[in-house]
Amino acid sequence: MKIKEVCERTGLTERTVRFYMQKGLVAPRGEWRNGREYSEFSETDVEMLQAIATLRELSFSIDEILTMQRTPGAIPSIVKARRDAARLQHETAENAYAVLGRLDPNGVSDVTALAARAREAAAYRPHPAPPPRPAEVNNSGMGDRCNQVPLEIQEKWNWGAFLMPVIWGLANHVYQALWCFVPIIGFFYSFYLGAHGNELAWKHHYWESVEEFRRVQRKWAVGTICISVAIIALDIGIRIANSHAAAKEKALHETRLAAMEAQLHATSEWEKLVSGRVEWTDAMAQECKKELLIQDDAFYLAPEVYYRITYSDYYDFGENENATIKPNGEVVFQDGTASHAVYECSVELSNMERWAFLCEAGADNVLHVVQCELDEAATETNRYYIEMRLRAVEEIEAYVAEKTAEVTASALWQEKIGPDYEFTEAPLPGYISYEKVYEGGDVECGGYSASVRAADGTLWYVHIDMDPEQNAEGPLTMEPVAEE
Repeated sequence: MKIKEVCERTGLTERTVRFYMQKGLVAPRGEWRNGREYSEFSETDVEMLQAIATLRELSFSIDEILTMQRTPGAIPSIVKARRDAARLQHETAENAYAVLGRLDPNGVSDVTALAARAREAAAYRPHPAPPPRPAEVNNSGMGDRCNQVPLEIQEKWNWGAFLMPVIWGLANHVYQALWCFVPIIGFFYSFYLGAHGNELAWKHHYWESVEEFRRVQRKWAVGTICISVAIIALDIGIRIANSHAAAKEKALHETRLAAMEAQLHATSEWEKLVSGRVEWTDAMAQECKKELLIQDDAFYLAPEVYYRITYSDYYDFGENENATIKPNGEVVFQDGTASHAVYECSVELSNMERWAFLCEAGADNVLHVVQCELDEAATETNRYYIEMRLRAVEEIEAYVAEKTAEVTASALWQEKIGPDYEFTEAPLPGYISYEKVYEGGDVECGGYSASVRAADGTLWYVHIDMDPEQNAEGPLTMEPVAEE
């Protein structure tokens, strides 16, 4: 029968059975198939394994069992020695039981008093000669049949099991460490192995002694810590190197891009396109911005005045491996013939036209080919967009004018503010939706919002709240505003 069936019948682990085979306690017949040796166990082998397991539970050592196998005549003496050792242990336990039976713990105030009473109780029973210290029971490698783990290794943190759980588990036959491959569960299971690794390794792997176990696990701890530190140091080094490489690549790209942009601005094609126009800036946008127009819309208010660059970039084949930057900022190529850059630039005019530049350059950053074409699709999209936006603005302005007339004529307005007033913040709808505007529909707006200063100097926040889902307006509300 195969080893798995043997394990099921005997209750031993596969590792324990192989260990007994290694020690020569059992020798199944071996068969070679497909280049591998397979063990075939007989009923006699199974009986022997069951006998060995029974004797191990009676604290017989591996050497004692092996001696009894090879020299049956030594069985009586070995059994007698084991019985004498057990008797001494029994007598010691029986003597302790007798003393504890006569001990009266009632009224004892501290440990010293308890020890004094114990000595009094022990005086009524002669003490036997102390027996020799029995040999420690070593039942490591017996799996679940191992019912005693040395105290020296219990509840000790195992760094090898924690830092490299899978490798450590395979080496120590703790195969449940493979759970660490499962996402999330594996992270927490490594902590479990760190806390219980000693116990699991003792049960699933045979050890000659506790000293051997501690020596091996100490090597695992030192090795895994060193490897972990080396991996962390390597990762930090790679990150630093990548950061430096990225910074160099960015500086190189920005330097060449600036040079190509300067080259483009010096070409006749560029001069012809932007002649008489001023480059649009964010500062201009803030100055020209209207309440109902977003910043980009203000760009189109003076059709023949402005231009702006919406895209500017290039791609150089083999640049990162071939180019460096001198201290003066000059880009130098090891092989200038290997540098071929394709530069693209998109320019938008305030008359809503969008133009595309497609250029080619070599290592000297000089643009050898310059093509300029009108992007008709983008231009048409821009024109339609701004047309719809401006139409929406007109509709909103008309709505605000009508709503302002209605609000200022209300009795509440005359009571709170009166006929003399000044808007400190221009009136606006409380709700605006452009969702249908770009499909040719009307802008949706409702409600009202404004800040007003009355003739007596008081500030008021005037508003009509709007619920877009219910398409309903609330009442006119006026709230006084305290000035800081």
